[in-house]
Amino acid sequence: MTKVVLEARNIAVRFGGLIAIVDMNFSVHEGEIVGLIGPNGAGKTTAFNVITGYLSPTAGSIVYRGRDLAGLRSNQIAGLGVVRTFQKTSLFGACSVFDNILIGLHRCGARNAWEILLDLPRVRAEEARLRVLAADVLDFIGLSARRSELASTLPYGEQRLLEVAIALAAEPSLLLLDEPVAGMNPSETASFMELVKRIRQRGITILLVEHDMRMVMGVSYRVVVLNHGRIIAEGTPAEIQRNPEVIEAYLGRGAARA
Repeated sequence: MTKVVLEARNIAVRFGGLIAIVDMNFSVHEGEIVGLIGPNGAGKTTAFNVITGYLSPTAGSIVYRGRDLAGLRSNQIAGLGVVRTFQKTSLFGACSVFDNILIGLHRCGARNAWEILLDLPRVRAEEARLRVLAADVLDFIGLSARRSELASTLPYGEQRLLEVAIALAAEPSLLLLDEPVAGMNPSETASFMELVKRIRQRGITILLVEHDMRMVMGVSYRVVVLNHGRIIAEGTPAEIQRNPEVIEAYLGRGAARA
């Protein structure tokens, strides 16, 4: 068994009288692709928000590579290598595709304000280095031909790819993908599945939330199932597809034959 990189320990989230998550426990191991699934309102995005510091749990803890993330801001957690995308595409629409990647690379830069103002040689060298990295990310994601176009003019599927590229530019060691193929057609989804596998081959561990079961079952090593804020099952895709409680709560009767 590979090293555990992320642990959710007894996580509970309440909003007043509304219970969003109840005693959630699961782990993600180094190099895995783990799918987190469940019906709408099951608590999946809430779990992502807790892991990435956008929301503090009512109880429990998130531990990343042995470090408790309690009290850390989202940018500090990203600085540790935990980077996410969002359900709704979040881009800098008025900027070029290439500049969107440069913005994502800001975490890798080592410049300070005075060095930039003085236009020191070190700043120019750093800028050149980041531009090379940005070009590499665009090439990897398959958007090099679009580098000069405004992000807002890209087709929807390519906007989703650009959001992943921005996340990759932040050099994650754990990448959280929140419904990455929502709105994509079957061909785009199939291409994205191959991209996820290639990202994992780069040594990046992946936790994803997605409603497209063909995608989830096709790329995940393990699947965790939430329903009404509780984990009701965890296992391989084959085990999850055969689980009666999961079929009843989410997958539907046809899943057992899929």
